[in-house]
Amino acid sequence: MRLNVLASTAAALLLVSLPAGAAQQQPQPVVQPAHIVVLVDESGSIGSDDMQREREAAALIALGEFAPGSTIAVVGFASDDGGQGQTPVDVVCPPSKVATAQDRQRLSDCVKNLRSRRKEEGQGTDHAAALQQALSYLTGDKDGPKLVFLLTDGKLDVSGSPRYGPDNVGDQRNRAASALVDTVLSQARQEKVAIWPLGFGDVDRAQLEKFAKSSFQGQCSDRSPSPSASIVASSADVDRALLQAFGSGRCAGVGDIQRTPVSPGGTAEVKVTIPMIATDGSIIVMKHDSRVAVSYVDPEGKVVPKSGTQGESTFQVSGENATVEALRVVNPLPGTWTVKITSFPDVPRIDVGTAVLYQGAVRSAMILNPPVPRPGQQVVVELSLQTRSRAIVDPAALRALSFTATMSGADFTTTIQLNDEQRDSDQRRDDGVYTGHVTVPDNATGSIRFVGKVAGIGISGDTRTVDAAIASGPAPLAAVSSFGDTDRTVAPGDSLKGSVTVTNNSGRARKARIIVSDPAPGTLVTIPGEQTVLTLPPSGVSTFDFDLSFASDTVMGANAVTLKVVDDENPQDVIYEWRLTADVEKPPPLTEIAIGISVSAVLVTLLIMFLVHRRRRDVRGLVVHLYEGHRGRGDLAAPERPSPVFRFHLGEADQGVPQLAHAGPGDDTYELRRNGGVLRLRTPYGEDTRCHVGEHVDVTPTLAIKVLDERASLEFPDDPLAADLRDERPADGDHHLL
Repeated sequence: MRLNVLASTAAALLLVSLPAGAAQQQPQPVVQPAHIVVLVDESGSIGSDDMQREREAAALIALGEFAPGSTIAVVGFASDDGGQGQTPVDVVCPPSKVATAQDRQRLSDCVKNLRSRRKEEGQGTDHAAALQQALSYLTGDKDGPKLVFLLTDGKLDVSGSPRYGPDNVGDQRNRAASALVDTVLSQARQEKVAIWPLGFGDVDRAQLEKFAKSSFQGQCSDRSPSPSASIVASSADVDRALLQAFGSGRCAGVGDIQRTPVSPGGTAEVKVTIPMIATDGSIIVMKHDSRVAVSYVDPEGKVVPKSGTQGESTFQVSGENATVEALRVVNPLPGTWTVKITSFPDVPRIDVGTAVLYQGAVRSAMILNPPVPRPGQQVVVELSLQTRSRAIVDPAALRALSFTATMSGADFTTTIQLNDEQRDSDQRRDDGVYTGHVTVPDNATGSIRFVGKVAGIGISGDTRTVDAAIASGPAPLAAVSSFGDTDRTVAPGDSLKGSVTVTNNSGRARKARIIVSDPAPGTLVTIPGEQTVLTLPPSGVSTFDFDLSFASDTVMGANAVTLKVVDDENPQDVIYEWRLTADVEKPPPLTEIAIGISVSAVLVTLLIMFLVHRRRRDVRGLVVHLYEGHRGRGDLAAPERPSPVFRFHLGEADQGVPQLAHAGPGDDTYELRRNGGVLRLRTPYGEDTRCHVGEHVDVTPTLAIKVLDERASLEFPDDPLAADLRDERPADGDHHLL
């Protein structure tokens, strides 16, 4: 693990009523609610099989929603053909919260009232009236996305409806209704309502796509899809298409649908995975028959209650007496869950679909260093996130998310490229901290704004804003920190040793203070009080050691906390801050230690083989020399960190003057690798060249390079690998690779 930086709250808030060196917990994030209307076509063009699929689709949406602040309405629609009591819409489920199990069960029950209309009830298809009804529920400012799921064949038919002109006939009425649909879609865009159509029966695909593309096109992130139409041809398609549309519109993650055949009177088990980033979700079981029974087992092998709490998790089930059942879980255990399915002898063979729908309530954090930059100074920006239950550092959990940042001022906006690949100021690969740097414009004054965003399918998304004042001169106090190069693994109750170096430019004696803040959920850490106050001489550089102690009951696994150095006279002035992540693990029991000792010889042998293999491929010490004809044009050394590849760029210092530089994003990159005494050079154009140290290699018609190894002189005489490499050296005496 590594030392990282995140955003913080005002330092003064961290000093009230807290023990010295103790951390203050920040408010925990919540899942953003959604406001959803399901429109279900009840017209005469929808057959009985398609109506049953529509019911199951509506139930899946109604029961799958996991945020307690969400509202859901289900509206059937057909047409008003002028008969007594006829109406184009049928509100089967008025807008309802889904906060309690009772709320969700009411939705499950009312969805059963969807039906195919008889002729005397009006069997046309009035999309305009249906969309107007949906917008009446979604107009105005609301937290979270506003979504309409439109289940229809897409074929508008109001030829029998006097609502669209009592003197109009046939297609004249349809044209009037179509014009009204265009107006309603324009209103949907203005109200930021996204429409996701699902086609049932003999569909008009073009009209379905028009509904989707003419509605609001808001997305969770650049990687998430815009509204689009899906065609449902079978019961299996209902599950797939609806979960895909619901997940995309809701910014929710959707696991793979597991299809399991269950015979009459038989049982089956299904494995589904709830990822680490999930804080709220539903396990959805598409039973297709209400007589099928379901139970749920968590990753620890415990059967969970269908209502109530177990450990840190809360459970609510709904739809047990329906064809779709859902178990909503708050703060679920991540990992593999088992869904047990039991049928009865009188139930025919069915294919049960099971899937997980989830979202992570996340809080991002952003930090700038230095916090108060000068014009022309480089600022390092780091962005990371955590859920309400854990710090997230697993690359697999973050891969589908986007981390973006910008710097803006009175007349400029600059995009900051962030990465977690140990380049461009990022100190460690795949640690969950996305880092980049940017230079403040030379003419910047007043303050500049930094905005960081984390977004994507599977999280609620979060934005952080930091306004940084522009300094007019050198800061009176500056600081840097270090925890060494260890892997940050610590046992409960133990400490990590760190240090902070403070430079006093003020010309008078000062005091600074280390503050512990913003611990991840479950992280319990302190610094001894006497180590938190840093007494500084009037000038110069001072280094202070301290111990970061992890409580015996801190959470196992990833722990994260922000450490700050502040001016003791003005605690709101942050001099430097950084994020520390550590992996807390219990020490192995004695039996494991004994087993480890018994196999140590094998491990040592494997380690030696690994080190020899890695050493033969490590590019440290390599230096590329550039020549134009016989004239030297400079050199470039590989970075001083273990790596199997040395990337460099061939550019120009001035017009016509070639120059070597370390490769950056967007550069044409040369890649140099080694295997013992042999080098391999790959050009930006895909060409591979094998060569040796000291050998000239043409890279353009006028330029050549020669690679030397500055570490060759460090070989030990009794090193068998060194002897092997000495045998491979060329006769001209140039150094070979280690």
